[in-house]
Amino acid sequence: MSEQDKQSDKSRKSELRFDRIFPSIHFIPLDNNGARLLKIFVLPDCNERLLNALFENSQRSYNKGAMEYDAFVGNTVILSHLDGDIARLIRFRDALFAQPRPADVVCFPWQTGYIRAYLGEHAGILELDMDAVEAALHN
Repeated sequence: MSEQDKQSDKSRKSELRFDRIFPSIHFIPLDNNGARLLKIFVLPDCNERLLNALFENSQRSYNKGAMEYDAFVGNTVILSHLDGDIARLIRFRDALFAQPRPADVVCFPWQTGYIRAYLGEHAGILELDMDAVEAALHN
C-alpha cells in the first residue's frame, strides 16, 4: 500500500469515528449507578451545575483551550467524566497523545476501571463519591 493510500485510508477511518459523528455519547450502566446518573442528567443545566460544584470560575476552561477539558488547576488539565461522555474522553485522550501534559480525569469509582484501561498512565484519576455529588447538586 502506497503512502498516499495509507493517508487516504486513515482519513476515511477518522471520518467514521463515532465521536466525530455524535459530539456526545454517554455510557450509562444498566444498574443502580446508571439509574442515579440518569437522575442527575434530568436536572436543569446538570453539566454546568456539576462543573460549578467541582471548580472555581477562575479554573474553568469554558471551552477556550486548544483541547477539550473542563478546568486547569496548577499545571494540570482536568476533564470531568462524571457525565460518562465517551466521545469527550476519546477527544481528551487524542489530545494527550498528540501533546502530552499533566492531566487528570474526575469520575465516579465505578468508572475508574475503563478510564484507567483506556488512558493508561497518561492521566491521573480523581474519584468522587456519587453521594457527595448528588448532595452538592441538590443544594
